Amino acid sequence: MSLAEKIIKRLMLTTLVGTCAAYGWLYLKAVHVQTYLEQRALLQQAREISDFIAVDGAGAVALNLPPRLSEAYNSVKSGYRYAVRDEGGRIVAASGRGIGPITLLMGERAGARRTYEEGSGDSRVIGANIETTIGPRVFTTQVEETAPGFRSINAAVFNEFMTDGEWLIFIFLLAQLGISVLTVRRGLRPLVALSRLAGAINPGSSSIRLPQAGVPQEISPLVAAVNSALDRLDEGMQQQREFTANAAHQLRTPLTVLAANIDMMRDEPLATKLRYDVDLMSRIVTQLLLVARLESLNISVDEPVELSATVREAAESLGALAISTHKMLEVDEPAAPVFVRGNTHAVAAAVSNLIENALNHSPPGGAVRIRVTEAPAIEVLDSGPGVPPHMREKIFERFWRGETSREGAGLGLAIVRRIMQALRGNVSVADAPGGGAMFSLRFPAFTAKA
Repeated sequence: MSLAEKIIKRLMLTTLVGTCAAYGWLYLKAVHVQTYLEQRALLQQAREISDFIAVDGAGAVALNLPPRLSEAYNSVKSGYRYAVRDEGGRIVAASGRGIGPITLLMGERAGARRTYEEGSGDSRVIGANIETTIGPRVFTTQVEETAPGFRSINAAVFNEFMTDGEWLIFIFLLAQLGISVLTVRRGLRPLVALSRLAGAINPGSSSIRLPQAGVPQEISPLVAAVNSALDRLDEGMQQQREFTANAAHQLRTPLTVLAANIDMMRDEPLATKLRYDVDLMSRIVTQLLLVARLESLNISVDEPVELSATVREAAESLGALAISTHKMLEVDEPAAPVFVRGNTHAVAAAVSNLIENALNHSPPGGAVRIRVTEAPAIEVLDSGPGVPPHMREKIFERFWRGETSREGAGLGLAIVRRIMQALRGNVSVADAPGGGAMFSLRFPAFTAKA
C-alpha cells in the first residue's frame, strides 16, 4: 500500500468515526432538548391554569378556564390533564380524567417539576406543578401529559433523523474522500517530483542535485542528506574516472617506446611474441580510456550511424588478427543501409570487442560471422564452445574472465554493455544455430523525426 493510500485510508477512518460521534451527539442532544421542552411547556401550562384560580369571600374556590383551555384538557383525544390542590392536598378543581398522586410532587420547592413513568414503559407520564399564593391560601397546580416512552421516542427520533439526514452522511463522506485524495496528492506532489529527478541521476549526470526550494519543511532534512551523499559519491566517482583516464594515458607513451624498440630487435621470433603482447596491452589501455569516457558520457550519442559500413570497418581492422590465428571473418549485410542513432566510434568499439571475443573463443580454422539485420541489430556468431546459461550474465561484469579465457582483461564485454546502455539499446547472448555463441546488439529504431 502506498503512502498516499495509507494517509487517505486513515483520513477516511477518522472522518467516519468523527461523523458517527457528531451524529450520536446530535441525537442525544435532540432527545434531551425534547424532554426539556416538554417539561418547560407543562410548567408554562401550570402557570397559565393557576392564573384562573379565584377564591370568593366565603372561601369557595373556583377555576374559570376559557373555553379553549377547557376543551384542550377535556377532549377525548387529549393527552393532558390538570388538578388544582389546596394546602391539604385536596383537589378543588380538575379535568375529566384522573391525575397522578400529589405525593410525587409534594414537598418540592415552588415551580418544581418531576418526570416519572408508569405502565409497561411504552408510555410515560410527565408532570409539573407550580404553587400559587392567593391571600392567605396556597394552591398547587399540577399538570400531567401522557407521552410515548423514552424508547419509543428515541426510536421515532432516530428513524426520523436517519430518514432525513442519512443521504447527507454519504454526500459528506464522498466530499471528504474527494478532498482527502486531492489534498494528499497535492501534498505528495513535491515527493513525486523529487523521485523523478532522483531517478534521472546517473553517472553521466551526477552533478544533478535535488532542489530544496519549495520542499515541505519535513522533507527538507532528507533532501539535504541526499544531496550531501550525492556530493560525496560524485567526488569519489570523479576521482576514479580521473585515475583510470590518467593511468591509461600514461601507459600509452611507454608502450609506444616499447613497440619501437621491439621493431629494432634482430631476434624476429622473440620480437613477434613481444609485439603481440604489446598490441594486447595497447588494446587494454584503449579499452580503459573508453571506459573512462563512457563513465563520464563525454561522447555524443545522437548522430546517425550506418551499421553495415561500421561492421565492415571493424572486420577489416581485425582482419590481420583473424589471419594470424588461422580464422575467418564473414560479414552478412542487407542490400539497403541500416541506420541507427548513436556514436560511430562507440558502435565500432562495441562491434570490435565482440569480434575479438569471438576470435578468441573460436578454434583454428573456425569462422566468425557478423550479421547486420534490419531490426536494427548486429549479430556476432562464433564457432566456439558457447556460453552456458548460468554464465550469461556474469560475462558482462567488469574484469570477469571465463575459465577458458586466457587473453584480455575482462573489460571487453563490460564495455559493450555500457556502450549499449548509453545508446539506449541492449546486448544479449544466446546459442548460435550451428553451435557456439551468438551475441546480439539491438538498437532503438531510427526515424527521421528522432
